[in-house]
Amino acid sequence: MPGESWSPEEVDGTRHEEHDVATDWVARVNETAQEQVPEPVVASGILQPAGTWGSFGLDQVSGVAAMFKRRKVNKDAGGLARTSWKGTKTVLLAVTGEKLYAFAVKQKGRNWKVEGQFGVWNRSDLDVETTPGKLATKVVFDVQPTGEHYELEATTVGSAGFNEPFLAAIAA
Repeated sequence: MPGESWSPEEVDGTRHEEHDVATDWVARVNETAQEQVPEPVVASGILQPAGTWGSFGLDQVSGVAAMFKRRKVNKDAGGLARTSWKGTKTVLLAVTGEKLYAFAVKQKGRNWKVEGQFGVWNRSDLDVETTPGKLATKVVFDVQPTGEHYELEATTVGSAGFNEPFLAAIAA
């Protein structure tokens, strides 16, 4: 309104800058996914192996325990993503009306570079379960015809809602 001073706070407590950054990231990731997918992308997200945040914390207490934890989370991720003491390799999941695509990605500055495609599945063949946690939402999906099983997580802490559109689409 005229005469009112501008404040970075919105009514719901979200900062305009955080919202703009999250919206920008969502758009960039969706653009990256759309460049690889022949049909319209509904939503996409960047995920890491489920338990990655836990292994980071465990590293502070016991490097050996963290190593065993990383080994387990990498196995549970089914090869889609990987974590190590060197860093985390992430996966871009793209949801379309009928399919779920998985791509190996690497962050390059403020953008994402696709390094290869891991797979594509019919959404009707998937059983998907999402479990919100304190730092991330666990995303587990099973491919019924093949028995493939994947456990990943989408970071939610400090992300300004970056993965929310993806989490809503994958759970639908």
